[in-house]
Amino acid sequence: MLRGRKLNFYPIKTQDGTISLFNFEVNDVYHSKIGAYTEALHKYVIPSGILDFVNENKQVKILDICYGLGYNSKTAINEIIKVNPDFNIDITLLEIDPVVLAFSTVLGSECFDEVINSLFFHQINSQIDVKSIIQTYLKKSAQIMPQIREKIPKQYELIMLDELEAKLHNICYRSISDRNIKVKMRLNDARKAVLDLNAKFDFIFHDPFTPSKMPILWTVDFFKILYNLLEENGNLTTYSNAAPVRAGLIEAGFFIGQTSPIGKKTTGTIAFKKNESIKNHLSEKETGILNTKAGIPYRDKNLNSSSEKILLNREKEKEISKRISSGRFLKSLF
Repeated sequence: MLRGRKLNFYPIKTQDGTISLFNFEVNDVYHSKIGAYTEALHKYVIPSGILDFVNENKQVKILDICYGLGYNSKTAINEIIKVNPDFNIDITLLEIDPVVLAFSTVLGSECFDEVINSLFFHQINSQIDVKSIIQTYLKKSAQIMPQIREKIPKQYELIMLDELEAKLHNICYRSISDRNIKVKMRLNDARKAVLDLNAKFDFIFHDPFTPSKMPILWTVDFFKILYNLLEENGNLTTYSNAAPVRAGLIEAGFFIGQTSPIGKKTTGTIAFKKNESIKNHLSEKETGILNTKAGIPYRDKNLNSSSEKILLNREKEKEISKRISSGRFLKSLF
């Protein structure tokens, strides 16, 4: 699956010892430098309230959008089984990149037990040839390692090829998990994959690339579908606090609050179907910004537009809008 494709990411080590990827195309890291596990725990698992949910229910259904390296789902499982080892967990993961999926099976031994790692490996390996993909990746990386070193920011530590080779060797001997955990995988554009889902979910982990660079999964139209997939008492969590994202969630029918900052000073967002479910409301300032031009959401009516077209259409909508600018609004506060 790497044939004819250029390498667009490389594994790096984050501050908590877990491994993430630096993407050359969007010049962005899959996780903040504080660590992949730390970020998953404090931006998704804890804010979602899923651990309290475990104490009051017998089963949980999770939709993980842009599964990536899998830290959100794996961390959720890791924390849930600490509360109740026999709890029934049903996870549906959506991912478009088979190479990233292959890497998700190689990584994680530094923080997840063998049962969790083997569970995801066997599910993913049943749909893609993990070993072949990683081996091809390692060969290509070896050929352009000097260029890779130049592209990776200096604050990140590269994972050496021999270490990745060792991890690849180890995954071939993983046994199948026997816990009460079900994993379903959809390898496709999430905009198409969600249309085929016929289940309701208690929690949605929404973790695409930065909205301002890749808005295709941050549109009102996509959020409307997620709203319909969510249970009445469920919630959607995301790391983003961008005004067009929050405004898009509201236009799609959600009530939104904020999650505590981790790694940076910025908060994340949590969305509910019920207003009374919000624990941490947006500030007056944050709410006000949503009513400015900055709060004009991304749109993709037919769920097939490119990021460039979505961004261009939003700029056109801003130009004809009678809303005030966010700068003017902020000045009015003083």
